[in-house]
Amino acid sequence: MSTEVTLRTAVEALNTGAVGEFHAALVRYSEDLMREASRLEAVSNTTGKPEITGSMVRDADLLLRKGYRNRAKSRLLSWAQVLGPSSGVITGLLFDRQSLQQPLNLVAFVVFLTLTLGATIFCSLKE
Repeated sequence: MSTEVTLRTAVEALNTGAVGEFHAALVRYSEDLMREASRLEAVSNTTGKPEITGSMVRDADLLLRKGYRNRAKSRLLSWAQVLGPSSGVITGLLFDRQSLQQPLNLVAFVVFLTLTLGATIFCSLKE
């Protein structure tokens, strides 16, 4: 009952132009919901009379609200996914006991090792 009162109050707050847009949005959404529920029913029912169940309507609602695909990855995550393996390869190439005796090679090794670990941990946390 609380949700119904809140919705009624919200609808009463709409001005004249908003009521028309609200009604049009409801009609569009109900048509999309029915189309999606019909599609789900057609997939599951191979023979017989079509029958749309409550679970099909719930599934159709979820698919319309959430979408079919995952959200796009951020650029930072994409770069980290490339940086991790490539800097790992460079770290492996730099690992040589003799060359690590030189300070510049040691610094480069530590930098690329840090990049590898940082990118790997970042990708693990973001996925």
